[in-house]
Amino acid sequence: MFSKTNKLAALGATLFFAGHAIAEEIKAIYLFGNVSNSNTQAIKTSGFNAAIIFALNLKDNGDIVYPAITAGDVETPLVTNGVYVGGSAYSDLVSGYKTGDTTIDRTEVTVGPYTTIQSLVNSAGTGADTYLAKSLAALKSAWNLDAVNNDDESLYDVSSTVKLGELLGNIGFKYTTAPYTNIGFWQTITEQINAKTAGLLDRTYLQCYDGGAGNDPADWQNALGMKIVPLLWVTNNAKPSDGKTPAQMKSQFTTWLNEDQIAGGGLWNQYDIEQTKTPYSDYSDVLNSVFG
Repeated sequence: MFSKTNKLAALGATLFFAGHAIAEEIKAIYLFGNVSNSNTQAIKTSGFNAAIIFALNLKDNGDIVYPAITAGDVETPLVTNGVYVGGSAYSDLVSGYKTGDTTIDRTEVTVGPYTTIQSLVNSAGTGADTYLAKSLAALKSAWNLDAVNNDDESLYDVSSTVKLGELLGNIGFKYTTAPYTNIGFWQTITEQINAKTAGLLDRTYLQCYDGGAGNDPADWQNALGMKIVPLLWVTNNAKPSDGKTPAQMKSQFTTWLNEDQIAGGGLWNQYDIEQTKTPYSDYSDVLNSVFG
């Protein structure tokens, strides 16, 4: 981990970062569990411009399912044998995030586990005719997705991660990451993926809560050569000490924006907002106030 003294180095990289400028400051929200159980209208109209669905599961044959994550969820097949089978309810809901009365212009999904991805790309490759490529392409088309988000917290295999990036780029996805530790790994894969296809890995959502509570955005920006989007955890019942009130978030995001010129801010997650019966606007107003 880099020292906080590297803030000067990060500031010295301003001209480099300018070449990677974000046209619109990012205001992201992670959607935990089955999105059909959440307040879609609030998600669409509160001011967020990026929604990341967490998380879909890959089967050993490349099929994709919506797993049972929270109470009441039921595992639902989404893609089988490279064909979308998830039904119109899901496709209408997710593709609808970006249509009608909405501020969202980008949708992403987190897909794992990474051991399965490693096995699939190592055994079958990254060609368009592989089941993994067919499955992800089918989901992209049905849900009108923009990116796949990488939340690897254990495997950290450079080769298969870079291969997945190549596969995603070939079928029209962007690639994003959500690290909390192991900065050297994320630096390596960011450099290698973007060396092959410039701008393919275009966002890093940095976990600054729980295991990543000590992360300094300046360190990561300096290492990755790109502006990042720090994530904070809303007030919650799972780990209350890791949650931030809207006032605490506003203070922290403002400090990071002023000191590190971050690319925006993000929330983990909508499920906890609803479980604690907190109005979405309490948190979205923070992002809108700080990032415009």
